[in-house]
Amino acid sequence: MKSFRVVGLMSGTSLDGLDVADVTFNLSDSDQWSFTLNNATLFPFEQNLLTLLKKAFQLPAHELIDLSSSLGRFYAERVNTFLSEIAIAPSQIDFIASHGQTVFHQPLKGYTLQIGNGPELAVNTNIPTIVDFRTKDVALGGNGAPLIPVADHLLFANYADTFLNLGGFSNFSFKKDEKVLSYDICPVNIVINELMRETGKEYDENGDFGKHGAINQDLLNQLNSLQFYEEEGPKSLGWEWVEEQIYPMLIPEIPIRDKIRTFYEHVAFQIGNALNKTNSKTTLVTGGGAKNHFLIKRIQFYSEGEIVVPEENIVDFKEAIGFAFLGVLKWQEKINVWSSVTGSKRDSSSGIIIRP
Repeated sequence: MKSFRVVGLMSGTSLDGLDVADVTFNLSDSDQWSFTLNNATLFPFEQNLLTLLKKAFQLPAHELIDLSSSLGRFYAERVNTFLSEIAIAPSQIDFIASHGQTVFHQPLKGYTLQIGNGPELAVNTNIPTIVDFRTKDVALGGNGAPLIPVADHLLFANYADTFLNLGGFSNFSFKKDEKVLSYDICPVNIVINELMRETGKEYDENGDFGKHGAINQDLLNQLNSLQFYEEEGPKSLGWEWVEEQIYPMLIPEIPIRDKIRTFYEHVAFQIGNALNKTNSKTTLVTGGGAKNHFLIKRIQFYSEGEIVVPEENIVDFKEAIGFAFLGVLKWQEKINVWSSVTGSKRDSSSGIIIRP
């Protein structure tokens, strides 16, 4: 049996902070993977760093490079703190697998960018580090996303037949004709959190604020009429699309609570529609949106199958676990990106290994 102890790092488009997961992966003699989540925590971003990350896509090149280095050092400091708090020496960790922070994602134009300087992370933790999981797939003509379906179907298959992540964006994976397929469905927290900041809060806990709003039917119709929803997968979304397509619809004349309530209905309708098209029987829901009880109820309303929310640690840290697992596969030079999911020319072993 092979065993790997890995620190997985994930910071998503919702900008709620850095997820850090200490995970042990085991490969049995029969080639079956299993994992144990030993420890995990969320480190919020420092306010000055958060301010820069929110406007990263607007920064001049030299400032963006500087931000990437600062973010890499922030990651390293938090990993060092995390390992110290759980009394684990860096030498006990085989490597770090870091997703980085997405700033640009335009696969149709041939590029994607995740910042969080890998050499800074490797050198300042003295732990080998794997970064840049998306670029190779984009070079191969793929969307560079979603990547977590490999972990869904190799680590979590006992939970459900379909896997839905509710983060900044929603994406899901499912099997069709023995192939795993996946694509982004719609924006979620990237919009909800931005709207909630207008109320002085970072997010809508349990959906308690938005659920008391009224659905604006005109806005709902506009949202549901977006061309993206007519396209077949594989397909992926990025911040730029939200800026261009969604925000112009969220006009000041609509009360903030009604905007959020309407957006919840939009999200639930689009997700329910996507799940029903794949004949999903059981869907495992993770990501920050899985804690939004009102949103989960609305998704269940539109879904013909069962919606399952797992234990809290899986909800919170599944993506960090997932990227740790992608790192394990890359470490062995095994396939960790499936072309059936991303639409690329071929499967690949993606990521760059940096030694301190």
